[in-house]
Amino acid sequence: VGQIGKIKGCRTVGIAGGEEKCRYAVETLGFDVCLDHRADDFAEQLAQACPQGIDVYYENVGGKVFDAVLPLLNTAARVPVCGLVSGYNATGLPDGPDRLPLLTATILKKRIRMQGFIIGQDYGHRIAEFQQQMGRWVQEGKIKYREQLIDGLDQAPQALIGLLKGENFGKVVIRVAADD
Repeated sequence: VGQIGKIKGCRTVGIAGGEEKCRYAVETLGFDVCLDHRADDFAEQLAQACPQGIDVYYENVGGKVFDAVLPLLNTAARVPVCGLVSGYNATGLPDGPDRLPLLTATILKKRIRMQGFIIGQDYGHRIAEFQQQMGRWVQEGKIKYREQLIDGLDQAPQALIGLLKGENFGKVVIRVAADD
């Protein structure tokens, strides 16, 4: 998503888990900045990286990362929500104070648009268009990607657990059979 933002002329701040992933985001993917969400001072680093605030935040993590983003959202910011990885295994409410009053007050006062979406259900009719455009960008070298290949369908559960823990590097691809 950040690479598409760069193509469209945006300043992009990536958020990743670890120094190596952040370096990759900046040096290979072209992000302007990348921050390690595991850093103790992540919220302060994010505020320094976004001195003029945040206009668009692509939400797929939730939790501590969103807590740091929320006060930096500008008036009329947009927050497309496609996932909340930090809460997928939650069995109860997160520790700490109730965040809902702050969230709803911020949405109201800053007139923030926050909307969930599911690609196949909401944009399935545009998949062919997306594939054509993305294919062109990949061929032109504007979009780069990295895959982590896992052999065997029997490895899929462990690969998913690793993905949710942030142990992957790039898109996880499960090869179910050898290329014969």
